[in-house]
This record gives sequence, C-alpha cells and structure tokens, in this order.
Amino acid sequence: MCYKVLMVEDEPSFVEEVTGYFRKNGLEVTAASNSGNAMELFRLHAFDLVLLDVMLPGGMDGYSICEEIRGSGSDIPIIFVTALGELGDKRRGYDKKADDYIAKPYSVQELLFKSRALILRHKGLLNTRQALRCGAIELRPAENEALADGQPVKLTPKEFTMLKVFLERPGRMLGREELLNLVWGYDFYADSRVVDTTVAKLRQKLGEAGACIQTVYGAGYKLKKEATL
Repeated sequence: MCYKVLMVEDEPSFVEEVTGYFRKNGLEVTAASNSGNAMELFRLHAFDLVLLDVMLPGGMDGYSICEEIRGSGSDIPIIFVTALGELGDKRRGYDKKADDYIAKPYSVQELLFKSRALILRHKGLLNTRQALRCGAIELRPAENEALADGQPVKLTPKEFTMLKVFLERPGRMLGREELLNLVWGYDFYADSRVVDTTVAKLRQKLGEAGACIQTVYGAGYKLKKEATL
C-alpha cells in the first residue's frame, strides 16, 4: 500500500529531497509551499501523515495549521520539521498535539522511519502480539515462533526480524538500505549485500513458502500483495 504524505514546506531543496527519497521507499508526497494551499489540500485529500514547517508564507504559521487540523477532529499523525529547535519551540509544537518534532538539519532516512512508524501505529498495524501470515508462512512474535506449512522453522534473530518486517508491510517494495536499517539498526555500518545474503537464507529455510518474498530487480524485495495480517 502506498501511504500519502502532505509536506508543508516552502524551501524547494527540502521538498525535493524528501519527495524523492520517500517515493523510492513507497510513500507518495504532496507538497504545499504556503499555509493556504496546505489547508486546501488537507481538506480535499485523504492523507496518512503531515510534515509541517513552522515558518510559512500565507498568513498562518505551522503551529496554527496544526491547531486547525486538530480542531477539525482529525488525529492524523503530524511531525513538525523546522529550523526552530529550541526547547520552547518543541514544547509549543507538542502543546498543539503534534506527534513528533524534528529540528533542521535532519536525516531524511530518520524522517522516513519515524514517518512510517507513526503511520503504522495510527493504523493499528504495530500490534506485535498478533500472528502475521503470508500463504503457508505464519509468524508468532509473542512466542518468538515461525512456521512454514505448519512446521516450526528455526530462524536466527536477524532472519526472524526480517521476516517480521516483510509480513508487516505486504505488497510494499523495501529497498536494501531501508531493510538494513529496519533489521540491523541505524548504527550498523555494512555493505547492503548482507541483506541479500539474509534474504537468501530466509527463503531457503522457509522452503516453497519462501516464494512469498519476491525480488524487485535493481531495487529490493517485497512480500506478495495477498499477504495479510
């Protein structure tokens, strides 16, 4: 599934960087360069997340936009992404009921991971006690157990985590860099070929059921769309 993000930002370089990186990782970004256009887009379209700068042209600042969105009854995830990084600025953002506050300059990768986590949490897709399934594969996170065709499969911790990452994101292409960060963590520095090696071993252990994990040539991997939670 392609989630939709409204980015309210008047600096073209930030818009270009986020739009390109998010699109490569399965999120569609619509940009608004002023407050008036932002509220018009918000009312006309169904978004899954709002990225919101504070200092904006158009008569309203980001704090006012956040307040108006919350005043409309919407609980859509909102992340402030702004150059105003003082503690008082952050407190004001959270007082307006934003979900997160990131000061510029920022890592676009970290912004992506936080954005996706908020979207999934908002949609109720982060219940780690729930069994995850794809065809003949079943993963039981609470019991730390994986099954293929009803038979237990012994996985390493990284293989287990990778399978969980796929099962939580059916039908979405996951790039090697994103998988590297989701499975090994932000601070792990290694060649992305470790992702290919782990996927190959995971498929081998899952047997025929491993065909659920498909290769997107030149880009990464994805789980078959018919996979369900």
